[in-house]
Amino acid sequence: MILKGRLKLIYDMIPPCDTLADIGTDHALIPAYALLNQRCKKAIACDVRTGPLERAERTLRQYGLGERMELRLGSGLEPLKPREAQCIVLAGMGGLLMIELIEQSLDIAREASHLILQPMVGQEAVRPYLWQRGFEVEDEALVNEGPKLYQVLRVRYTGIKRESWDILNEVIGEQLIKKKDPLLPLWVRDRLKRQEKIVKGLMAARSTSESLEKERLILHALTQLLERIEP
Repeated sequence: MILKGRLKLIYDMIPPCDTLADIGTDHALIPAYALLNQRCKKAIACDVRTGPLERAERTLRQYGLGERMELRLGSGLEPLKPREAQCIVLAGMGGLLMIELIEQSLDIAREASHLILQPMVGQEAVRPYLWQRGFEVEDEALVNEGPKLYQVLRVRYTGIKRESWDILNEVIGEQLIKKKDPLLPLWVRDRLKRQEKIVKGLMAARSTSESLEKERLILHALTQLLERIEP
């Protein structure tokens, strides 16, 4: 089995663990790859629909992983028992759905050693939620797959809640800036284009001054960051 792009970056973020849980698993490629490469000893692949679990079953049979991977039907983290999985992957879903699933099973998320998150959209909502719930982003990275950029975060629960933060880090993330991720300029330009559309839309809708002011602040911060990091 070979993983590329987004899936490979998700795998690379997974620390060695006894049990890995993959939420919204689809084909179960990530837990299968982790088992085959001894990144984990056991895996649990979960999905809210039967179709993805049927595809996961084919992957399980193809690689002879029937004794090491369990398939479970259910919503989000609900199929997991407390402290059953040390690392939990939530990938390929929107940031708002990701937040909802974590919130529904907050105790299970807190008791895991790490969460690996790959929001497809709505990334700017994920970090504030995590900070307010006592989680910290330990590492994050970007990957280019075709015309799209994807972002993956490795998160751990510390119990320390943030009360304030740099507004820029809601959109970009501290670790990407600290690490000077090679794809950071591309990511900032992409976020900048989106932010310009948001500001224009709010102005056209004559939105409240408070919401417009926040989005303008983010736009200004992105512009300044791009000027600093572009070669």
